[in-house]
Amino acid sequence: MKDLANMGPGELEEYLSKLKEDLEEVEEERMYVLGQTGLHVSAGAVKKYETEIAALKDRIEEVGQALRAKQA
Repeated sequence: MKDLANMGPGELEEYLSKLKEDLEEVEEERMYVLGQTGLHVSAGAVKKYETEIAALKDRIEEVGQALRAKQA
């Protein structure tokens, strides 16, 4: 985890962009894995994706708030 307080607006924008890319990749992977017909996916794997997606969304929100605060 990066310390948002010590990051400048440019760094925050880059970090936010990377987080959004990571979120998109995880969501795509989740859809691919869960969309496999005839393949059993454990509840643990489903929970792992949900947890990872929720954590990324939370971090994106935190970085967005920090960026808005620095730009104000």
